[in-house]
Amino acid sequence: MQNTPSVMHDTAHTEIGFSNENPGMDHPETHADRSQDKPSAHGVLSIPSELVHHILKYLGDTDLVNTAIVCPSFRFISQRVIYRNVEPTEDKVIPCLKCFASYPHLASCARTLVLADATRHYNVFSNYFNLLRRALLNASSLTDLTILLDGPYARYLHGCSFRLRSLTTTLDWDRDFIKLITEQTELRNAMFGGRFVNDMVLPSATLTKLTRVSASPLVLAAVVPNRKIKEVELCLLQQELFKDDILNTASNILSYSTGPLTALQIITHLSDTSDALAALKAITRNLPRLNSFAFYSSDGAVSQELLEAFPEFLSGFECLRSLTLMSRNKADALHDKTFTATLASRWHTSCPSLQSVSLAGSIWLHNTRHGWVTLADLERLLRERQGLLLSRQKYWIEVDPKTISLDEVKSNLEENNEDAEQGNQMERQMIVLRDSILQFGGP
Repeated sequence: MQNTPSVMHDTAHTEIGFSNENPGMDHPETHADRSQDKPSAHGVLSIPSELVHHILKYLGDTDLVNTAIVCPSFRFISQRVIYRNVEPTEDKVIPCLKCFASYPHLASCARTLVLADATRHYNVFSNYFNLLRRALLNASSLTDLTILLDGPYARYLHGCSFRLRSLTTTLDWDRDFIKLITEQTELRNAMFGGRFVNDMVLPSATLTKLTRVSASPLVLAAVVPNRKIKEVELCLLQQELFKDDILNTASNILSYSTGPLTALQIITHLSDTSDALAALKAITRNLPRLNSFAFYSSDGAVSQELLEAFPEFLSGFECLRSLTLMSRNKADALHDKTFTATLASRWHTSCPSLQSVSLAGSIWLHNTRHGWVTLADLERLLRERQGLLLSRQKYWIEVDPKTISLDEVKSNLEENNEDAEQGNQMERQMIVLRDSILQFGGP
């Protein structure tokens, strides 16, 4: 529901979608409304509603709205699809909240909800936060919530019955916020972007299922130690934060994860090469057993000097398998295809465990038979291998068994074993590549 379409609701098929002009938005639902939205036990459909639901997932928003007017059964299923993933545009946030507050049965369909901060762009009415609370209280089935609302407003989310698995928020990290996340016992993935209030302590029994977190060093210090955090995104957006002492303290804190921590991504402002290299070395001192490391320069330029010095940094890792470097600066060394073409093979000498290198979108994978190859090369090799296997299979089907020698059989078995190992390695590399893409901020 990316564009938040209008949805047919009552028996007269009156639209009550996220329209600012619709007067019906503010009226609460009645028993008659709810009864009309229940699927008929003897509807026109003879196939299971689950199958219809699966089919309707492939329709666009406009088609879904049109489908909703066919019959009560179609309307019920269409609404479940339309309201499953809700991401209203900024001018539709308040109408969306009004819809959820007035029609609980629609709000309860939502699994994913993305809310921008309406207070940044509009002079919202004084009852805005109460409206937000009413809407979220009705969204009982939410599992993924993004609420970009800056400030101390977490109290308006207290007591909600949903149990989130993923939370992205800019709410202040204060006592009310700690109470909120204490209620969310199923949380596994979180991006905490709000202001950290000093002296806030997180109870040890909180966030026991959290495995992936993105936050500033202060928030990470409250969250990571003694929890099973496996993936971390460290946000150091101010230039002065990407320093040796700060990275040393932050990475030392991360080392107290009981996960253990296997993946780290850093988003920062890059300026001085020598300072950057010293800061990076602090990571290997405290987290030498990372499997995946990603670095994203949100500002500044990645220089050739820094990339040339990377072997010194990489040599500190014991089992690093995936390395990702990204930058917004399209003119820096990271985007120089000629310069970066040989970096993976050179870095592999300092870090033999390295299997995947991604540089500004260009991907290299290490293959024991072919060395470092691009993703396109790997796809070509997989196609060639598939063709070879089919050709070999055809030969052994058509050949006369009486003409086959023992040496030929042994040679075929050896080739099959070698090809199987190559295929397994390629599959493992694709898994490594998939796992190296952290689902946080990034470019």
